[in-house]
Amino acid sequence: MQKSFELHIKKVESLLRGDKKSALNSLVEYLRSNFRAYSWVGVYLLEGDTLVLNAWSGKKATEHTKIPIGMGLCGLAARTKQTVVVGDVSKDPRYLSCFPETKSEIVVPIIDSNGKVLGEIDIDSEELNAFDQSDKRFLEKVAEKLASFLSS
Repeated sequence: MQKSFELHIKKVESLLRGDKKSALNSLVEYLRSNFRAYSWVGVYLLEGDTLVLNAWSGKKATEHTKIPIGMGLCGLAARTKQTVVVGDVSKDPRYLSCFPETKSEIVVPIIDSNGKVLGEIDIDSEELNAFDQSDKRFLEKVAEKLASFLSS
């Protein structure tokens, strides 16, 4: 992992303290404001078979505040327990359109130490192919830290 990402991980760890709502809001704000390509950042938590938006940072709210497991890119990541990266959402029929400006998306499942999906981190970008392997590794590490926080 790049040195700058290691510094960001330390900052993320420092944000994940106290009450859940404040910590999640701080996390999404931090990610959006520190990564130029991250135009919208949300954290969905699993409630039954539905992903429920708990915190977000972006220009505007999404209409997709509840997403069933298996629906769209978010539901796919939760169902498969795998990170989903789409470089051009206009070419992926699974994409649930939120904003016309969105060009690419990454969805990272939050999985606890027992392999249970707790939720996911969903990030949109207004740039094509905005997410690479370093984003994927970094956000998967953020998801690990988030899983520890949510499980404690």
